Amino acid sequence: MDIKERYYKKIRTDNMRLTKSRKAMIEILENQHLTFKEIQKALASRGFYNISTIYNNLEFLVDQKIVVEIYINDTKYYDLAMGNPMHNADSHIHIMNKDTNEITEVNSPDIFDYLSKHPAFKDLELEYIRIIISAHYKKK
Repeated sequence: MDIKERYYKKIRTDNMRLTKSRKAMIEILENQHLTFKEIQKALASRGFYNISTIYNNLEFLVDQKIVVEIYINDTKYYDLAMGNPMHNADSHIHIMNKDTNEITEVNSPDIFDYLSKHPAFKDLELEYIRIIISAHYKKK
């Protein structure tokens, strides 16, 4: 089963409506980090123009932990979460390369394990750990 089908199945299994616009949004976000405007533009090219519907569906997908919001350099991006090989819905690492304006993901459970065992968290039940790294190429 491909990633998109896992998302569709979760929505159906939880007795929620898998609308055409929700399917399109999941397809658009696959393997991409997009801003709202980029999502809106991509959906418009597929015939979905209603901004309220886009906002509502995005909010629904975030509430269901199907999509996560990430803030990088004062910009909000959206990313598929569930079943993503680089992270789960909550804990993940994103690296923004300021030279290329690209976002990549790093899967490093050892980092999350190390952080969760830090003494600062001993009395806390961690919900998630999100790490955003802003970087650029080293000068040679």
